[in-house]
Amino acid sequence: MTTIKTFVIRHLAGAKANQIEEFDFQKHSELTFGRATTNDIQFDPDLDTVVGREHGKIVKDGELSFSVVDHESRNGLFVNKNRVKGSAKINPGDEIRLGTNGPVFVFDLDPRPQELMAATRLVEVPSKATEEFVPAGMPDTVSPEKSGIGKQTFERVITYERKKSQRTLVASLVGALAVLTALGYVFKDKIRPATTYVKTDTTIIQQVKSEAFDPEAIAKANLDKVVFIEFGYKLIYTPTGDDIYHQYYQQKDPKTGQITEIPLYIEVEPGKIEPLLGLKKDTPVGRPIAVSGASGSGFIVDENGFILTNRHVAASWNSYYSFPQDAFPGLLLQNTGNQWKISGRVDNPIRWVPAETSFFGQKPISGKIIEGVNTYMEVTFAKNDQRTPGKVVRISNKHDVAMIKIDLPTKMEAVSLKDADATMAPGQKVVVMGYPGISPDVVVANNGNDFSNRGTQVITVPDPTVTDGSIGKIIRGTTSSSLESGVAGYYSTMGDYYQLTVSATGAGNSGGPVFDKDGNAIGIFTASQTDQQGARITFAVPIHYGMELMGSKKVIN
Repeated sequence: MTTIKTFVIRHLAGAKANQIEEFDFQKHSELTFGRATTNDIQFDPDLDTVVGREHGKIVKDGELSFSVVDHESRNGLFVNKNRVKGSAKINPGDEIRLGTNGPVFVFDLDPRPQELMAATRLVEVPSKATEEFVPAGMPDTVSPEKSGIGKQTFERVITYERKKSQRTLVASLVGALAVLTALGYVFKDKIRPATTYVKTDTTIIQQVKSEAFDPEAIAKANLDKVVFIEFGYKLIYTPTGDDIYHQYYQQKDPKTGQITEIPLYIEVEPGKIEPLLGLKKDTPVGRPIAVSGASGSGFIVDENGFILTNRHVAASWNSYYSFPQDAFPGLLLQNTGNQWKISGRVDNPIRWVPAETSFFGQKPISGKIIEGVNTYMEVTFAKNDQRTPGKVVRISNKHDVAMIKIDLPTKMEAVSLKDADATMAPGQKVVVMGYPGISPDVVVANNGNDFSNRGTQVITVPDPTVTDGSIGKIIRGTTSSSLESGVAGYYSTMGDYYQLTVSATGAGNSGGPVFDKDGNAIGIFTASQTDQQGARITFAVPIHYGMELMGSKKVIN
């Protein structure tokens, strides 16, 4: 019998879309959800307005039996699009919606026992999995006779842009996740203690080191050094460059004649499943392995336009993939007697990394025949409306770090970097700056001055968020031999991270710098984790992993 470790809540729609929450299976007999802070699964009180304060709960009726209870919510509770009256039985993989047009999440278990299968449900198939939404009522062009944009149209555009920002993701890491930026800092002369000097371009700037902590000064000094990154990618077959698709199977209901498209998964080894992949041209029914409309953050580290960010921003195919809503439940292919046969229904894998795929079609992969490519990557400076194309320079093979570059004919200001790993300690103050997607957008409308295109352009202008906190804990992913009492070493299975108390962040902040009290970038914001009580902690990658990408350090003598 499978030993269940965690409840898994995968958010599909709402303010927490693309985030994953996990709860200890043995410690919880129920999970409450709503907008109140006392809930295990807490929804945004300002954005998820259709959710009640104490909307409902998921109850463990037995070791392998579960139900969902509606606390007489005003807008109702739905399981697989069927309204719940009082309570209803649920299975792992079931889709739960709060209100008719409210947030949606999938209830699951990890690992999921084979005897538990998600209930069959109808799915709505979009015409293109990566197609960006275009709001009704927004014209593709504007008549050249009009010199401006109407008030009602502009208000409608702003409303659309805000909703689009809330749907965007990037990442996530476990979900994620979540995502951050930060800015470097040069102290003003009002701070008096001992001084050091930092060279920026050809100017020597006095940087005052002090015990004082001034997040406002840090933010002002680094405003022009933090950038907003928008990106999308697709998975390709390297020998030909063809797009790679997740294969689906069309099933016809003999009674109604209705055709349902069901995703196919393949068991590559006992207990490990992957999506069944194929070339687009050979896949009559399927979905592209791709991401569109995602965003993150980064920061300038060199006057020539080199930028540090997260690997899951610059090369997202190296991180957990977020399947579309209709990708579960699916049908599982298993090899029995040297034959591939459909053995039953299965949910999509929670932690599948496209770049680490081991099967293509029904055969093991030999060599690097699958790769991800960015379909676009655009970099924008704070409070600027001009996008600049970016390109990937280096991707770390050790941590969630990458380096990209933009080309401009002017020198750019860079943040001050400091490898503080040896002196970093819990309690030290830090500042994070970034572009959380949940933060309200700033939108401007520009009238075209091009005679061949006089249309009005509505553009989102990034404006960073500043959050301060402290180092909560140092997490080591490598062994240490400098321990007492004869202990040979210790390490964390999570990896090398700085755990932070910075919690007022969100998806979109991934890749931003974390500054110490002196304005030095000592880390790269990367992820967050929320427990059953709603407590949230965040994590940063030590900056030395980013500094490695900027040099040519040898790993062997």
